[in-house]
Amino acid sequence: MARDAKAPEGGPIHRRALANDPADAVAWQHAALAARTAGDGLRAIALFVRAARLHGDFEALGRQIGEHLTLAAGRALAQVQDGTADEAAAMLEPLAGLVPPQGDLARALGILRLVQGRDAEAERLHAAANSGDCGLGVALRGIARHKADTDFLGTVVIPAHRMEDTIERALDSVAAAARVYRETVRNPRAQVHVCVVDDASPDETASRVLRWARAHPEQSVALIANNRNQGAGRSRNIGAAAALGRYLWFLDADDYFFERHFVLTATVLDRTPDAGFVRTGMHFDTIDGEITPAWREASELSYPCNLCVRRVCHDMIGGFPEEAPFHPAVADDVAYGRALHSMFGGVRIAEKTVHYTMRADNALARQRQTMTSGVKPTEQVASDPRFVAIEILTQRRLHALKARRDAFLRDGGWTGPPFLRAKGEPEGPPPAPVAAPSESRDAPRAIDLVAIDLVAVAKEAIQTGQLDRAVAALTRAAAEDPGRTEAWFELGLLAHRLRRDRLALTAFRAVACLHPGAAAAWCNLGSMLIDADAHAQAVPRLRRALALQPGHANAQCLLGRATRRLGQDRQGARELERALRLDPMRPDLNADCAIAVLALGDGAGAAEHARRALRLSPELYGGHAALAAALESLGRPDAALVAWERAIRCNPGFGEAFTRRALSLLARRWGPPPAPAPAGGPGRRLASTVLGLNGRFGNQLLQYGALRLYAARHGLTLEVPPWLGRHLYDHDDPLPGPALPRVAEAEGEAAVTASLRGEPSTVLADREVSGYFCGDTTPLAPFKEEFRALFTPGRHLQPHADALLGRLRDAGRTVVALHLRRGDFGWGRFWIAPASWYRHWLETVWPTLDRPVLFIATDDPAQLREFAAYRPVTASDLAEPIAGAEFFTDFHVLCHADRVAISNSSFSFVATMLNRNAGGFHRPDPARRALVPYDPWAAPVLI
Repeated sequence: MARDAKAPEGGPIHRRALANDPADAVAWQHAALAARTAGDGLRAIALFVRAARLHGDFEALGRQIGEHLTLAAGRALAQVQDGTADEAAAMLEPLAGLVPPQGDLARALGILRLVQGRDAEAERLHAAANSGDCGLGVALRGIARHKADTDFLGTVVIPAHRMEDTIERALDSVAAAARVYRETVRNPRAQVHVCVVDDASPDETASRVLRWARAHPEQSVALIANNRNQGAGRSRNIGAAAALGRYLWFLDADDYFFERHFVLTATVLDRTPDAGFVRTGMHFDTIDGEITPAWREASELSYPCNLCVRRVCHDMIGGFPEEAPFHPAVADDVAYGRALHSMFGGVRIAEKTVHYTMRADNALARQRQTMTSGVKPTEQVASDPRFVAIEILTQRRLHALKARRDAFLRDGGWTGPPFLRAKGEPEGPPPAPVAAPSESRDAPRAIDLVAIDLVAVAKEAIQTGQLDRAVAALTRAAAEDPGRTEAWFELGLLAHRLRRDRLALTAFRAVACLHPGAAAAWCNLGSMLIDADAHAQAVPRLRRALALQPGHANAQCLLGRATRRLGQDRQGARELERALRLDPMRPDLNADCAIAVLALGDGAGAAEHARRALRLSPELYGGHAALAAALESLGRPDAALVAWERAIRCNPGFGEAFTRRALSLLARRWGPPPAPAPAGGPGRRLASTVLGLNGRFGNQLLQYGALRLYAARHGLTLEVPPWLGRHLYDHDDPLPGPALPRVAEAEGEAAVTASLRGEPSTVLADREVSGYFCGDTTPLAPFKEEFRALFTPGRHLQPHADALLGRLRDAGRTVVALHLRRGDFGWGRFWIAPASWYRHWLETVWPTLDRPVLFIATDDPAQLREFAAYRPVTASDLAEPIAGAEFFTDFHVLCHADRVAISNSSFSFVATMLNRNAGGFHRPDPARRALVPYDPWAAPVLI
């Protein structure tokens, strides 16, 4: 229609039609055409959209407005190219308010948002554009990759001059502290960057750094080399200018961090947003017990190596002074500390996390006599012109900083923690702390020396493995000062680590009671209840957190997970969708939503959620696992197998992907497993639906064996999902039937273990039970033969098993098997023993054996070099691996070897439980730092 029809009175006919019927879709279309004819494109689009909402034909709407949107997108992109992004925004934003951005409009708006630095919006718009591998997608992936490569917690700056003998020790301490941080926060990808500034060393300092860095590729290290000596302060500034991440640590090359340094400092700053820095205690080498309290206080408030400072605060004060009186290395750290403390509040932690080394002619050695005498730190020689100049320049800096602070307060623009207030200026109440109490806005101080000392005692006890002593110290600290948040928080963490769930929950409830108005405290409590498998109790705590802070995305996410775990799949999916609306760019939330909608039967929706998670985080295990499960539900097994394998590469230690990949490959090789037997009748069912999901092969055997023994003892029928035992050992247990009431993991495992010990306990009939059963195996010992009988190779596996043992026996009379697990180990309870322990044990036992042959089971072929003199045999020498059960050769040899030395791993431990032949079993002992003998039927699975 080229022009609008006229009513008899001469006006547009659509006006009368709309006056008679405002829901007349055709009249609205006439109005839209009139607006387009008049050149008012934006109004035309708005009217076409209104008409489409009435007639519902959105395909027609696309035809009506598509050309205009494409033209507008093209003009906007031309404006972006010309450098006038604001004008482009003024053109596109009204359009985006009228129609959900898709196609060319979404792509153009996404490019605009990326140019404006609004990356999250650009990511969402790119997904809506569905434009494949376009320039916007390439740019977004580049930014995501750069963020991943540079997403550091912070940077340790190490100035070094003539430190070839100690620099590697300093770097080792950083790596160890970073490892402990990752284990504590349960984030294996958390990174700390290191920047070493070689201050024109004439020795091998720089080459030692390069050698260390190349030997530790997992640790990010940068080396900056000064071509002339600049001094420690200037070198620290150079390193800080090249830093990555939000926090800065400083470490002298002859000193070193203790393992909890990053855990304490970074965690406190994360949870105390008003603090600009954290200072910890220091260990002063051989004079630590002699240094006077006054000197300890003064040193800990000025020494940079016990400091963690926000980068914005470091930049605000201008770094370390570099003027001539401060160089070389005179009072520059003191001046830096005074500037920092004058601008920002901080937190003091009494625990000693830094070792200050005494070397010939360093500051500690020069001041040793003074620091251990009655001379006060303030008794300086005032007549020295250099110290007078240093004081003048320090006051000059403080004066300039106050002016700079005042300018920020007046003009705005400061995004860091609050500045300290000028005298007489009113100050609001401090925020409620979550992990550690905020300190005064004055110079940092110890709030309660008794409580802090007890907490410090506890932390030192944790470092030395005296966990019961640590619990006692923290309990006393909390009893002496019930309002001490830090004591309760640390007690909760330690109790949770020791699996003392009741004590952990008591502690975290105390934190929530101390801060009832803090959503984070209730969220922490809810999270702890979820970890304790108390999902029903977690739900009201998480709802309270959301009532206090409706936009708390993590509480909303945890609520969704807890609700789903309670069997309320539909409600859980709604809660997770709400969390996703609060934080749409959170990858794990998108993966959670994928699993939630898949449980409701929406495979296509699950796949879309999973793909979105992977666009945000390409290495996310949960994203690949969710995508694989969705593809399986959609009847795409080959694509699902690829996704499972990608999930394994992201996290090889997780059980679900390992199991699902194995099942897919074994079914292709051998066909389906034996048909499931009939389920037990009412009152005779026992289910474990997480078998195959929690734990990999060795632990799955342990879980299955314990539950089968328990079921047999009480006349129950065990129901389990598809798992490897069906293919490998021909098990035909019933598949899980209608959902059963769940028993909390700890409670269920305790009941099963107590029953196997012969202790009276409630029979878990018609219950769902789970557990890892990695404690002491003594309760299983009376059922040794029944346990072993469960794991006899099945009809498909037996010929393969017999053949590989025959080849191994041909190589020697006495088989010695070592298990050296490396690839997915090295965190938490799964520590790695050095290969040298195994080599020393082998040197002792080898000469006593008759025609020995060495078999090494390992996922790291580099380990074989350590044992080259023994000409070791590996799985690849004995048989072609079974696709999906590549691990079986290693496991079967460990089950039949004559001497076995294992890793701290359920895989090899369970193999020794099945081994009837061996004349001795050995395992690594961290206390004795050697391999020690053990009885597989009277020892903890993990130590």
